[in-house]
Amino acid sequence: MRPPLLLCVLALALTACGAAPRDSAEEFTGAERAVAAAVEDLESAARDNDSEAVCTKLLAERLLATLKERGTTCATAVEDAFQDADSKDLTVEDVTISGATARANVTSGTGGKTKMDTLALEKVGATWRISSLQA
Repeated sequence: MRPPLLLCVLALALTACGAAPRDSAEEFTGAERAVAAAVEDLESAARDNDSEAVCTKLLAERLLATLKERGTTCATAVEDAFQDADSKDLTVEDVTISGATARANVTSGTGGKTKMDTLALEKVGATWRISSLQA
C-alpha cells in the first residue's frame, strides 16, 4: 500500500500536462527564494526521476519517519509517485516564512489542468525541506 501523505506531496510535482519548466524561485528574494528553490528542486528531481535526491535532500526527517512507520521506504514511495505521474510541473506562487517553518503556495500542472496546494517546509540547518502537504 502506498503511503498517502508522501504521494500527495509528490503528486504536486507530477500532475497535469507537461511543458518546459520555469524556475519560479527567480521571482523571490532572500529566504523566500530559498524556500521556493526547495520546491523547484523537487520538480527537478521528479523530472530526473531522482528518488535518491528527493529522499536524502528534499524531504524532512518527520516525513521520512512517517513512511518508515507505515512499512515502506522513501525510495519505493517516491518511485511509485514518479511512475503514477502524468507530468512534473510546479510553480511557486507565494511563500510565507515563520521562524524555522514556511508555507509555499504551489500551482501544479499547466494550461487548463492546474491545481493549487500548499506545501509545508521546515528549515534544517541552512536548507529547507518539505515536511507535508497542507489541506
